[in-house]
Amino acid sequence: MSEAAPPAAAKPARVIEISVRLPRIDELFVSFDPSPLVERDIDNAIEEYIVDTATDAPLGSRFKLAVHLPADARAGVNEAVIGESIRNYFAYMRDRETLRVRRLLREGRRALVVGLVFLAVCVGLGQAVIAVGKGPFASVIREGLMIIGWVANWRPIEIFLYDWRPLKRREEVYGALAELEVEVRSG
Repeated sequence: MSEAAPPAAAKPARVIEISVRLPRIDELFVSFDPSPLVERDIDNAIEEYIVDTATDAPLGSRFKLAVHLPADARAGVNEAVIGESIRNYFAYMRDRETLRVRRLLREGRRALVVGLVFLAVCVGLGQAVIAVGKGPFASVIREGLMIIGWVANWRPIEIFLYDWRPLKRREEVYGALAELEVEVRSG
């Protein structure tokens, strides 16, 4: 009996640090959002910077957000609450992207059913045209119906081959950011 080789040690995920320098902590969040801090939206420009940085990172990376504040602005900042708020926001965004992917794939399935039914009708009509009349005109009509039938399947093919992938990647990025470690630093 041979002994199985021990499994290779899993390579630890790379931690990418994202730094944001702000004059005040409240600039991290949307200023007109009246929600409690742990439910507030992140400022659009800061979110875009964080998400773009995370999107450019290798798959499977983990992230740490370093929020740099002037020493006098750091007083009274609760790092745990800030971290929870940011993680909650990205968890919400991840869930929203998950829903968008689901909806897109559902739309793709519906479009595929419609497209395949339409293709079958076009093929049937093309066969009927050939059965009724011979000659180049009947062939042109049959080929035109075949082309129209296949073109009707363009949208589901586009959805299943291309459209879902960027949404799924964004969902993965938001998922990684929902586990973001946050550190508030002076300076």
